[in-house]
Amino acid sequence: MKVERIRDEYEALAEKLGYTIRYEKGDFRGDVCRIKTDNVIIINKLIPIKHQNYAFSRIFAEEDLSQVSVLPVLRSMIEEVGGDTRDILSEENQDA
Repeated sequence: MKVERIRDEYEALAEKLGYTIRYEKGDFRGDVCRIKTDNVIIINKLIPIKHQNYAFSRIFAEEDLSQVSVLPVLRSMIEEVGGDTRDILSEENQDA
């Protein structure tokens, strides 16, 4: 599945879970926060889509998805990241 399609599926999952998504510029990768009563996922729009998908995986690894229908490819990515405390972006910087 193409990275753009995976991101679209993550966006749909976020919507199912009641999150608002914002793509912003800044010195961050992406995380979830609460703004007043809204749960908001903020993703750095300047990083590659592959890394945006990693940020979504990291965020959803903290969620209880047992009662939600999740595509197998997303579930696999989320589970892979779930137990991984390493950061993919730091890891790639070491390779450069």
